[in-house]
Amino acid sequence: MTMSRYTSIAVSGPLRRTFTYRVPSGFGNLLPGQRVLVPFGRSRKVGFLLGDTKPPADVHIKDIIRPIDIESRFCNELFRFCLWMADYYFANPADCLMAALPPAFKKNIEPRYLWSDSGPGSLPDSMKSLYKRGGKLTRKSIEKIEAEHPDLLSELLNETTITEHWPEDQTEPQRQVEGYRAAAREIWDRHFERRKQSFSRFDDVRSRARLRSEGWTDYHIRTAANNGALEPVYAEGSAPILDFIEPRENLRGLILNPEQQVAFRAVEQNLSEGFKPFLLHGVTGSGKTIVYCHICREAVRRGKTALVLTPEIALTSTTLAYFRGFFGDRVTVIHSAMTDRERLDSWRGIQKGEFNIVLGPRSAIFAPLTNLGVIIVDEEHDGSYKQDDPAPRFHGRDSAIMRAKMANVPVVLGSASPSMESFHHAREGRYRLLRLTQRPKGASLPVVRIVDMKTDRLRGDLPYLSYSLKKAVQARLMKNEQVILYLNRRGHSPQLKCVECGLVSKCPNCRVNLTYHRVGGKLSCHYCGHMLGRYDRCPSCGGHDFLYLGVGTQKVEENIPRLFEGVTAVRLDSDSASGRKKAYQILTGFASGSSNMLLGTQMVTKGLDLPNVTLVGVLSADQSLDWPDFRASEKAFARLLQVAGRSGRSENPGEVFIQTYYPEHEVVCDAARQDYDGFFDREIASRKDLSYPPFTRLVNFVLSGSKEDKLRAESLDFRSRLSETINRSAVKATVLGPAPCPMYRLRGRYRRHLFIKTAQIVKFVRGLYEWESRESRFKLPSSIRLTVDVDPDDMM
Repeated sequence: MTMSRYTSIAVSGPLRRTFTYRVPSGFGNLLPGQRVLVPFGRSRKVGFLLGDTKPPADVHIKDIIRPIDIESRFCNELFRFCLWMADYYFANPADCLMAALPPAFKKNIEPRYLWSDSGPGSLPDSMKSLYKRGGKLTRKSIEKIEAEHPDLLSELLNETTITEHWPEDQTEPQRQVEGYRAAAREIWDRHFERRKQSFSRFDDVRSRARLRSEGWTDYHIRTAANNGALEPVYAEGSAPILDFIEPRENLRGLILNPEQQVAFRAVEQNLSEGFKPFLLHGVTGSGKTIVYCHICREAVRRGKTALVLTPEIALTSTTLAYFRGFFGDRVTVIHSAMTDRERLDSWRGIQKGEFNIVLGPRSAIFAPLTNLGVIIVDEEHDGSYKQDDPAPRFHGRDSAIMRAKMANVPVVLGSASPSMESFHHAREGRYRLLRLTQRPKGASLPVVRIVDMKTDRLRGDLPYLSYSLKKAVQARLMKNEQVILYLNRRGHSPQLKCVECGLVSKCPNCRVNLTYHRVGGKLSCHYCGHMLGRYDRCPSCGGHDFLYLGVGTQKVEENIPRLFEGVTAVRLDSDSASGRKKAYQILTGFASGSSNMLLGTQMVTKGLDLPNVTLVGVLSADQSLDWPDFRASEKAFARLLQVAGRSGRSENPGEVFIQTYYPEHEVVCDAARQDYDGFFDREIASRKDLSYPPFTRLVNFVLSGSKEDKLRAESLDFRSRLSETINRSAVKATVLGPAPCPMYRLRGRYRRHLFIKTAQIVKFVRGLYEWESRESRFKLPSSIRLTVDVDPDDMM
């Protein structure tokens, strides 16, 4: 007698638990990581097989409906890494495994339903008109059947009135339409004969853009294609991945300077010695990227693969240009700005071994690389490595360290302003510290000047600019050199006030001022996306005159022509750089000299190598200094140091102006001296006194609800039960809160949070799992949402 096999299945959802199912005998040897379709309540869901388990006693165990994947999509090392991530970050294993797959695998897994030839069966008389012998059931028909009775569809399937058909492979994204061809004259005329607007038939293939230029709308194109009057022409094969990013030239012949050689040799000697963390602390412009290239080249020479993480998509593009110059088509990239087709082609190419170097932001940590040789995390201090929403809320840098440990390979963390945690570990000997203290080719660090805006600012409507910076910019432009102006606030004006009644429009969902954007004349909330378009009339009094208070990048851009002669400025922020190509095109255009001034948000602060930039102006150094965040000083220092490093990266000496109302602030002075060690010594002492990371770990519990009083009561009750759980598990931990979040109302919900400080983070999270298994959703009502963020970066 064959013993039944039972497996543990993870299903996406709010419950961080697994479910037991029986494997029917005809399914063969299902492997960990394979996706399967399982019955889940009255619905069906996709789950991930985690491994064999023993069935619980006295419980009816359901059967797996069918496998979805022919084989597991995960190698053993990546599968174990995803399960570690779920355990450490208190996440659903299904969410972690799903995050490791390209979008083509994440679309709904749905069968086609067909009517059989045997008649309508038990279909109620009122619904027999739906029956079409041998025909396909439409979505509308299925909804009507399910509305009639929740179990009716299952009954019709069991009696084979309806048959279910599953496609063999559901991972192919839609083919890319490159144009349209006109159908035969008869079909064309029949389509347009009763329509108000008609178009002349054509014989060539025309793109969507060309049809639009000839008066076609998207509706015209869609209906003509649906009726057969337009025939889509599909692109043949797979286009090269991000083929618009050109490789940097003349990189392979670059010789490492003595400091770079020392750093490279240190990592090279450990490539075959197992796990070892390195911290590469190099001043801005010291050539860390070239060191990364040499490390990866050595790993590839030994038959290994390499993973390189960058903090943002825009920086990934510039790094990809470097690596393409070094490795050609052996390198690929993974990030969310790629099309579904590109991401699938890249993922498959990595699996097949066509690429042995992978670049990308935090999501690239899931790259299906085998035979991994080294992991590199560039700008490891950057907060964008932390995933805030949706789950899993992992940290890309810390996850990279763990993946390297599980693969038993070295990991290199690089930065000009290392995180407090990483530099502390290096000081304590847990990481090996490597330093690059000089810029190559004789380039020197820029001279940094602090400008006191209390005495030096321009008057009138230009208070965000000082006389000193204006004079310096004009001098650099007259020498045909380039300038970067940095302001970490996009939009035109943070407030728009009616002159007649004083109304300042606020977001109804978040209770923050709406930001005015000149393009489109709209007001927008940068937190939830709420928008008021064409805002040219006060909704309160009907007035048309407004005060544009505060300053954003659009307002600065608007005033640049009247401030500087001979300026050609380009703006780089998330508004101007939307789309997959725009940021790269802006940066390459600026690097080629098509403009002489680059204005932007934090997108201009890191990783850019622009040799002709000799002046950087920080328009406001004060924006983040007063945030209610224990990392505020660290983040402000890093941004100032990083943006200052864009200046003077060639033989022309560089200069930096930092405008501030706090010219004696310690952070500003440290950044001006470019004194990382001095800043670290003072900041680490404060962290130790207050028991903040790296001396403890944090967990942030955020509770939200639409009713303020109920949220306050539930958060106090949750704190009480959380304290009981901590006492029961004998974990040493401190509970802070609950208190209102600094962003108290967000997307229509009130928010309160609690913090846990503990040095026993693994034990604490294990206790959370045990608590949730006893009390589903921690006994919180459905109106209260709970987010658990381990090692949070965003404290707002």
